[in-house]
Amino acid sequence: MMHLIFAALFASAAALPLEDTADVAAAKAEFKAAFDVAAAGGLIDSQAAQIPAEYLADSEDVAAARAAFQAAFDDAAAGGLAAKQAPAPVHALPVPAPLTVAAAPAALPYAGVTALNALPYAGLPYATAAGLPYAAGLGYTGLPAVGLPYAGLPLAGLPVVAAPAAAAAAEE
Repeated sequence: MMHLIFAALFASAAALPLEDTADVAAAKAEFKAAFDVAAAGGLIDSQAAQIPAEYLADSEDVAAARAAFQAAFDDAAAGGLAAKQAPAPVHALPVPAPLTVAAAPAALPYAGVTALNALPYAGLPYATAAGLPYAAGLGYTGLPAVGLPYAGLPLAGLPVVAAPAAAAAAEE
């Protein structure tokens, strides 16, 4: 317990502020004086004068390059770039041949076909290819799935029962 008391005493003693040395006190006084001058608007008086704009004189090579650039710029502004370019190539396109209308054939290659009628489906060449049944004149009625009655299906005739009215009244 005694160790805890000494540790608390030393910790509180270490946390106490130390007195300023002479150098720190002088620096604080100098800063306080400068801060008071700045707060009173005295910074304008302590600012140095504006430095005038001064440029270095051009050397001979810089002056020659500047004059050459200015001459080229003035020439380009006056439209002198066209004289420095190669002329654009001229594209000569050939004149297309006049179009002619192809003559209609005297007869169409299919027997019995004119411009006014068309071939029946059985007369088309793909109708008899590979022995397809289209050429036999079978319509949709000749297919095996046509004509099945719905009554033979297991789902036909299931009873439809309405909900009982008593159960609906009980819920209200």
